[in-house]
Amino acid sequence: MRRNTPLITLLTGAALGVVLLVANMLADPSGKPVSYSAAAAAATSAPPAATPATSAPATETAPAAPSSPAPAAPSPTAVTTAPVKATYAGRVGGGGGSVAVSIHGSQAIAYVCNGSTVEAWFKGTAANGVLIMTGKNHSHFSAIYDFGKVTGDVLAHGTDYSFSVPVVTKPSGLYRATAVVRGATIKAGWIVLSDGTQVGSLEPASDSSAPSANEAPVLDVTTGTARAGDLVLHAVPVDGVTGSGF
Repeated sequence: MRRNTPLITLLTGAALGVVLLVANMLADPSGKPVSYSAAAAAATSAPPAATPATSAPATETAPAAPSSPAPAAPSPTAVTTAPVKATYAGRVGGGGGSVAVSIHGSQAIAYVCNGSTVEAWFKGTAANGVLIMTGKNHSHFSAIYDFGKVTGDVLAHGTDYSFSVPVVTKPSGLYRATAVVRGATIKAGWIVLSDGTQVGSLEPASDSSAPSANEAPVLDVTTGTARAGDLVLHAVPVDGVTGSGF
């Protein structure tokens, strides 16, 4: 019996150790490492972590379909820099004569003269800085004008003149006179330049089929008279500012 005592003691100690180990595991399961399945279950039960917001790529806005064009507004009336009342006078290109122009509203009168062989009266319209006039024997006059000058071309007696002449004030300007002597109409015209120079012509029988022109007598701008032999001519100023002679 004494020979089995150590073996029994050993077995008893081993059994006691197993019992203690099992009891310890049952009393404190946290001592056992968590299995993978338990970790997975915990992850499943936990609310999902918030995903950081990412900015969505900007989308290009499609261009709007072109709308029907709005009806065009009526254009404003053109504003011109041309005066409505003015008188111009000066020498034509080449110095072969002089020209005078008077504008009153929409009306215009012009005269070109070289003192003898060339003289012609014109009448027409003035609008938006443009002059269009006609005269006898297919003569014509066209020009543009503003507050400073009138520039254009005139055809008279088969001669074409170009000109660019300034605005003038009295006593410079354009004058004309008519008289009837023994049934014949006498007609005279004068252009008085800014320096006092005069150019004029006289038609002794202006209503004849082929009137001839002579140099006009000197006009006294103070009295408005000129003497041709025994005849005294009374000149009327053709003035765009006052409207006289229109």
